[in-house]
Amino acid sequence: MQRTRPGLLFALAIAAILFVQPADGSSVLRLNLEQMVGRAGNIFRATVLDVRGGTVNVGGGTLPTTTYTLRVDESFKGSFEKEGATVEVTFVGSIKSDPVLIGDHQKFSVLPEVPRLDIGSDYLLMMTTPSSAGLSTTVGLGQGAFSIFVRNRVELALNGAGNANIGQQGPVPYSQLSADIRAALGQ
Repeated sequence: MQRTRPGLLFALAIAAILFVQPADGSSVLRLNLEQMVGRAGNIFRATVLDVRGGTVNVGGGTLPTTTYTLRVDESFKGSFEKEGATVEVTFVGSIKSDPVLIGDHQKFSVLPEVPRLDIGSDYLLMMTTPSSAGLSTTVGLGQGAFSIFVRNRVELALNGAGNANIGQQGPVPYSQLSADIRAALGQ
């Protein structure tokens, strides 16, 4: 039986460390429009009226939350179907994603970043069905949060993935996005 030299084992271990790709724990499954529509419990267009931080007690621990108060402007699917209604959606996670300084060390949250919705702005949201604790999030995190804005008198929509997950690169006309959602819903 041939013995392996310790130097060779050490060199192989170093090579493995240098050439192994790190796992990205922040990866999110890329979903196309039909998949997002299928996974969403609520799909609606809304204007943000208010945002506030808070906490929720779940599983014996306390988690930070962000609650948005929204006015439903157009509904597609789910329990937020009454247009003009004011609703609240609560995300797990903090709107403040900056690290916290503890002594000489910075502490970063392991929770996913909450999509940031600005007061007074319009969004098309594809939301998960709220949990028993009342928590939900946008489907695919930033993929299910489309910011709506006007450029050259045309309403456009852009999600946190730059619309790459829906086969576009950059903003799409809101009228096209809403028609595609209604088609995926069979409406």
